[in-house]
Amino acid sequence: MMKMKPTILYIQESDASHDDYEKYIRLCQQVRRTVFIEGQGVSESIDFDGKDTSSSHLLLLLEGKAAGTLRIRKTEEGIKLERIAVLEACRGMKLGQLLVRCALGLVCGRIYIHAQIRSAGFYEKLGFITEDPTIYYEADIPHKTMIWPEKTLGALPCNITRLS
Repeated sequence: MMKMKPTILYIQESDASHDDYEKYIRLCQQVRRTVFIEGQGVSESIDFDGKDTSSSHLLLLLEGKAAGTLRIRKTEEGIKLERIAVLEACRGMKLGQLLVRCALGLVCGRIYIHAQIRSAGFYEKLGFITEDPTIYYEADIPHKTMIWPEKTLGALPCNITRLS
């Protein structure tokens, strides 16, 4: 199988006036719809919570087609990496790892995730640590909070295309 080179787009809320902003946000949402709503049975009202336009996003494209996404949102607790999704047909190619590493190279401060329990090992391998072992439910799926222990920007693992 030929190795495809991914393209990572960084879509910031400040890019809202860019001609392609809405198109790219819809592509992020399309990936999330497939992974979370159709694949995991998450309610559409939970996934599409109205926070997309006040957040930044990474959109991973393979051969020009949306394959993965990640949302970066500022909260009172820090920077939350969320809505991390890779289409099933594109898994096993380390694209989720690439998305998370790219996000870690773009943000700094207190960085955390609400990790699905079944994905916690993935985040541990990337260097996240469990902040609190308490298991709680979001969208009827067990989660725990994990934090990124570093306080400085990580190195970007690839080139990122910015809209502006």
